[in-house]
Amino acid sequence: MSRREFFLLLLLLLSAFASACKAGPPPEDLRPDITVETILEDLDRQRIDVPAEEGSSEPSSWRFFPNEPKEIQILEKKVTGDKAILVIDLKTRTSPRAEEQGIKKRLAGKIRLHYELKSYLVVRKWEITGMENISFAYQKEPKNDER
Repeated sequence: MSRREFFLLLLLLLSAFASACKAGPPPEDLRPDITVETILEDLDRQRIDVPAEEGSSEPSSWRFFPNEPKEIQILEKKVTGDKAILVIDLKTRTSPRAEEQGIKKRLAGKIRLHYELKSYLVVRKWEITGMENISFAYQKEPKNDER
């Protein structure tokens, strides 16, 4: 086989291989999913401004803690490339330990979470880059006879 025939055959094989690759299945979406469980984790140590409680003149800042009971429902999810916006309905209250010390607060409402997909050495991970309070606010404590 001459050198020219060899290169022609190599070109033909590479051409066939390239067209076979194009006809294959579409690439998988390798982005991790944002679930209720990941949101619960991501909220830990985050802060959000909430409207003032009754009798208070200034808004307050709420910090989420891991031991704080939370109920989350995802209402909207929009993922575009490496950015995502979610609207969640969140109910939370002070941790049982804080309640033992006489601090009882309950909050509920909607929050808009802004996420960005970050790439690390071998991992891609969604991270919260911003939070907007839509209707998240303090709730009145039920009276003892209402419980």
